[in-house]
Amino acid sequence: MKRKLKIGDSQIITITDNGTVIVPGETKMSISEIADLFGIYYLTAKRHIRAIEKAGIARGDDSKGGSVEGLNVYPDYYGLEMVIAIAFRVRSANADIFRKWLVHRITRHGLSQTIFLSLQNLMLN
Repeated sequence: MKRKLKIGDSQIITITDNGTVIVPGETKMSISEIADLFGIYYLTAKRHIRAIEKAGIARGDDSKGGSVEGLNVYPDYYGLEMVIAIAFRVRSANADIFRKWLVHRITRHGLSQTIFLSLQNLMLN
């Protein structure tokens, strides 16, 4: 399923040939787009997404429509939180690049200090 987007309206994360990760301000990706991003099979991506949803880790965007499978309705598009959750579940070259980019981005912006301080405060209580 290919989406038609206006120029500058991309909502898909891309990884270039030289390993640069491009994340739009608002991410909305279908299962096939997520599978393409990480270089995995569609059914593998779908299986991980369903497991993540079942565990309550992340959900998709129900406002953009959905698909009915049996008694369940699943969203057609997923945001950055789902992409991140899948990146830590699959083994592929692009998933490795994305994980490294994510960790670098978190540590570069000082978020690790905030997380560490929060954990430290929890341990003191």
